[in-house]
Amino acid sequence: MWSFVRKRENEIWIWLALEVNSRKILSYAVGDRSVYTFKKLWGKISDKIKRKAVFYTDRWDAYNLILKQRIIKRGGTNHIERLFLTLRNDNPRFARKTIRFSKSLEMLQNSLKLWIHYYNLSTL
Repeated sequence: MWSFVRKRENEIWIWLALEVNSRKILSYAVGDRSVYTFKKLWGKISDKIKRKAVFYTDRWDAYNLILKQRIIKRGGTNHIERLFLTLRNDNPRFARKTIRFSKSLEMLQNSLKLWIHYYNLSTL
């Protein structure tokens, strides 16, 4: 999912790892849409989950680091897309077309972190 800081030209990408059965967010990373940001996300996921999990992704090249467990199929990412819609509805700074936006990357990250904690607590 993308958002922006200060102006639309400053795109910020939000990467989330979601456990499908419990709908809990396992980890997140904020940055650009590069392999480096994916590695930040990947590093926050525990090794136990990495060994056992199956990952549903789109065709973005950064995901080539997880070729063995990666599945690309239509409809495989519907849970995470629904989560992004919930995030956009709950917090206007993440909406695509809005006059509300973050003025700094730090505030965007803090807002996202608070929302993730709230969301994970509400899925208990």
